[in-house]
Amino acid sequence: MNESLVLPSWRSGDMKRVTSLLCTDTTFSSPVADYRGRADVAHMLGLIAAVLEGVEQTGRWGGERDRLFAFTARVDGHELQGILREEFATAGGLEHVTLLLRPYRVLRTAIAKMAQQLKVSPLPGQSA
Repeated sequence: MNESLVLPSWRSGDMKRVTSLLCTDTTFSSPVADYRGRADVAHMLGLIAAVLEGVEQTGRWGGERDRLFAFTARVDGHELQGILREEFATAGGLEHVTLLLRPYRVLRTAIAKMAQQLKVSPLPGQSA
């Protein structure tokens, strides 16, 4: 596999493929916190798709069970650079996704937009 599972979904906004490939106990490590479980991880990845604009892959590196993807995107018209690491379980499902973003000024804007998104659409795993 040479292509990211997550980046095309962020570009299109269609998270169905990624969600179907997430392991039940998958983990997402964001710049702010770690999220666990298919429902919460899929939800977070979907919200990120609504915040990031113009996602474009700029590089890739891969091993047998993990891949790194460099990308650029925009938040409120400001460019940011990111690294996305996708790690796969032996059975092939996506078991861990790690997201790194820079520069900090744009990351702060993205974090604020994500906080707004989470107020409107809380994680499925949070009790009411």
